[in-house]
Amino acid sequence: MSVPLHIASLIVHVRKNYLETVKQWVEAFSCSDIQTEIHAESEQGKLVVVIETEDEKHILALIDTIVEQPGVLNSALVYHEIIPEDEV
Repeated sequence: MSVPLHIASLIVHVRKNYLETVKQWVEAFSCSDIQTEIHAESEQGKLVVVIETEDEKHILALIDTIVEQPGVLNSALVYHEIIPEDEV
């Protein structure tokens, strides 16, 4: 059975004084099940976070976990693509 690759991106709104802390947390979140990368950021406290994983449950778990971090105001899924294993 083939395992697809899920690629997603989030917009994360963060209080400016927590921006560096949240960026460090996102970058440290990567593990064997999920890869995270900050693709863009603004001085106003907005981050674009790109996620790659083989299981969409990890995307939802990250969204749920990130909004619980100190200084995070909101997180919104803006993109999700499923790439079949034979196309990766």
